[in-house]
Amino acid sequence: MDIIEWFPEFKVSAESDSDLMRYFVKTPLLDRILKQGKWMVIGRKGTGKTAVYEYLRQASQSDLGGIQSIALSFKDYPWPIQRLYRESMESEISSYQRSWKYIIITKSLAALIETLEKTGKLPNDLADAKKLLKKIFGNPNPDLLEIVKSKIFRIKSLSLPSAEFDEASLSLGGFEFDDVAEHEELQRKLRANAFQLLNYFDNIYKKHSTTTRQLIIIDQLDENWLHGEIEEYSKILVNLILCAQNINNSHEYRDHLKVVVFLRSDIYDTLRFNDKNKVYQDGAVEIKWAAESLDAMVTERIQKYAPSTLNLSLATEHSASIFEKKTVRHGATPLKHMLRRSFYRPRDLIVYLNKLREAHKPATSGLYTSKDLYAAERNVSSSMYDELIDEWAAQNPDFESYLLTLQNIGYEIFTTEQYVEKYQSAKPSATLAEIYEILRFLFTNSIIGQKISVNWEYVCTNPHMQIDFKNPFHVNNGLKYRLVLTENREKRKKKSGSK
Repeated sequence: MDIIEWFPEFKVSAESDSDLMRYFVKTPLLDRILKQGKWMVIGRKGTGKTAVYEYLRQASQSDLGGIQSIALSFKDYPWPIQRLYRESMESEISSYQRSWKYIIITKSLAALIETLEKTGKLPNDLADAKKLLKKIFGNPNPDLLEIVKSKIFRIKSLSLPSAEFDEASLSLGGFEFDDVAEHEELQRKLRANAFQLLNYFDNIYKKHSTTTRQLIIIDQLDENWLHGEIEEYSKILVNLILCAQNINNSHEYRDHLKVVVFLRSDIYDTLRFNDKNKVYQDGAVEIKWAAESLDAMVTERIQKYAPSTLNLSLATEHSASIFEKKTVRHGATPLKHMLRRSFYRPRDLIVYLNKLREAHKPATSGLYTSKDLYAAERNVSSSMYDELIDEWAAQNPDFESYLLTLQNIGYEIFTTEQYVEKYQSAKPSATLAEIYEILRFLFTNSIIGQKISVNWEYVCTNPHMQIDFKNPFHVNNGLKYRLVLTENREKRKKKSGSK
């Protein structure tokens, strides 16, 4: 049986990759979130953060040890809305915290009501809260957009707990939510009513939440950012982190409510706030992969799909068991060959396996061959380039010009001076300091590396590496074909001389 008859093409997005979710169940990471004090999951794009999020979202309450998960995805969130809830009189470090707590407590209370209602009649205050949720948001368990885009800015005065109002008691009835951004008075009323609701919901929630355990999971926080607004978005994210920390450390919510934030490591690195390192040390778990863990992830997939009639040596050969030859060019294992063309992320390997499948030519062994492995490299390189654009273009519109400069140099190995020359030829106004920061960025994200001892290494494999602008750089092997790079001048001269 040929390998492509049983080893499938894999979904690249974590949302669809049930195999990656299955892998994380067998690691200590989930325990650190569910049973220990970790509440922030950090990792580079493609490392599997969303797979963890999706597992927590989809898992049953019994699978999570009795914890109810409440998922908030900001994938399609219109971020400018959040600015309408900003408290301008507050310091920037707390100007968005109440707006975050408003979202979190509203969702937590709505889910609590839904759960308790299944066990019998609701207490009067919870029944009143349910009516109020439906009246204000149009839904007793509103979604994210229903909460932030509600019509509460129209209400003249919010009389709680009854909050009786009808169309006659609403002001500015002709205005829609989109008009709020143009009117400061509507924004003031929106905030005043929202935060009055927060206090009301919060008191009821704390009174009745003692019998439940809830987990608010928040993901896709890097989506739909507008260039030029990144500084403001950073403040919003800092406020979310501090809000989550306050809730998770508060004795009023402890053991009943936990907020878990999923965030890209590069974005977390750019945030500025007091005790940032302490927050990371106390609350964060960072998803990082090594060759061994990536090998285990691929082996897990082989084990799942391999027919029982096949005699694969999974226990000893691991991921190499699906290859005809267990060592390839330069004596590397097939996995090592793939990893040298990656950023050591599951997504990179999954893409390579899919491209390998496309390039495969049936062999007597029924397994992948070395020729398949090499034939897949060009398509892998194009995919890797596209992934980088997808990862960075929203945050940095100039990012593609960084890669274009590497392409214009034309060599895998290059110097700082070569990069400066080519970049300034395209952008004469760029300063030396700016270009050094670009190189530092490329280095930090393993797009380029430097030699350690006799080997070229990258931050993804050696996170303690420090950049040295005096030494040559090497472009990640995975980008070689897409950037049309050749060996450096010295090697080419030596080869020409030997001929």
